[in-house]
Amino acid sequence: MIKSIKYIASIGLLACFSLAGNAQFPGYKPTPGDTLKSIRISADKKVTFSIYAPIASEVTVSGDFQQTYGALKLQKDQIGIWSVTVGPVAPDLYTYDFSVDGMKVIDPKNIQLKEGAGGYSNLLEVQGKEADYLAVKNVPHGKLEKVWFNAATLGKTSRVHVYTPPGYENMKGKLPVLYLQHGGGDNDASWATAGRANFILDNLLAEGKVKPMIVVMPFGNPGRGFFSGAGVDADPYYNYFFKDLVPYIESHYNAGTTRESRAYAGLSMGGLQALNMGIFYPEKFAYVLPLSTGFFPEILKSMEEKYTSNLKNPEINKLKLFWIAMGGEKDIAYQNGENTKALFDKFGIKYQTNSYPAGHTFITWRHNLVEFAPLLFK
Repeated sequence: MIKSIKYIASIGLLACFSLAGNAQFPGYKPTPGDTLKSIRISADKKVTFSIYAPIASEVTVSGDFQQTYGALKLQKDQIGIWSVTVGPVAPDLYTYDFSVDGMKVIDPKNIQLKEGAGGYSNLLEVQGKEADYLAVKNVPHGKLEKVWFNAATLGKTSRVHVYTPPGYENMKGKLPVLYLQHGGGDNDASWATAGRANFILDNLLAEGKVKPMIVVMPFGNPGRGFFSGAGVDADPYYNYFFKDLVPYIESHYNAGTTRESRAYAGLSMGGLQALNMGIFYPEKFAYVLPLSTGFFPEILKSMEEKYTSNLKNPEINKLKLFWIAMGGEKDIAYQNGENTKALFDKFGIKYQTNSYPAGHTFITWRHNLVEFAPLLFK
């Protein structure tokens, strides 16, 4: 009885705190920003961005909803609300960032966020049949976990996001694993926020287009700096990956441990890591998928001078799939990708290519995932 009274009292206190949290402080003066809708999408798919900043002198918005790079200027009205309308914008998921007097500002009216290594961006979903592939539908959903584990090679705790398919707990036997790497400036949460990887896999599974798989989204910058040099010795990522991460996954999940049950895909910086996996560790994977990437010219020269034996390794052509994708000619990595493929041609390395013309953006990489996931673990 006493426990029940304490429980009821606790619930009452929580309710009071909740009500207090929703109330405004005494003396608070309402502003036009309180009821502002920061994103409005019209029937013809035009998008209006708005933010309340009454004493600002300049406000801009930028993001991959644009077809070109750069920021758009918002116009201020008489009550301090800044707005701009763009579009029509094709149905899909987009990132955007406000800048108020030169300072990046998260939209205070939108809780949908992309997490990256350098901070947050907001997310905007324009609904329509073209965006059906990433929609949150009434289908069985897998589990997305944020996992912390000790990385001995780094001497610290590391984080990884792990997706397990619907019904995983009751599945018998080992499941194949897709290691899905983010790009520079992002982190292990990016594929699950801007990438919507878990919902894309849920939908593909519901349609019977892919095999159930575990998807591991690691943190790709365990060392300081951006590593794009030839070889894998300078970057602590590879020791971390093979000595810390893979053993953790294979000991804590029903994860396959054979070459045939492992795939590695990465975008941009993660795509460079995917290229290195294919060249320096081809015996570890059956599927390697570099996205929107390519070695810089000086790195290609170094590769050819120092790593000829690796480029001639016959294990590379034993990959079931070496799939190199780009975001079309407007992808900032396009020429590096063309140069890298030319090097592979010179050394007789077999690969397949793909392109989705949305540039160097998660729009491209989500569509890449939709296309390559059904090709895995056949």
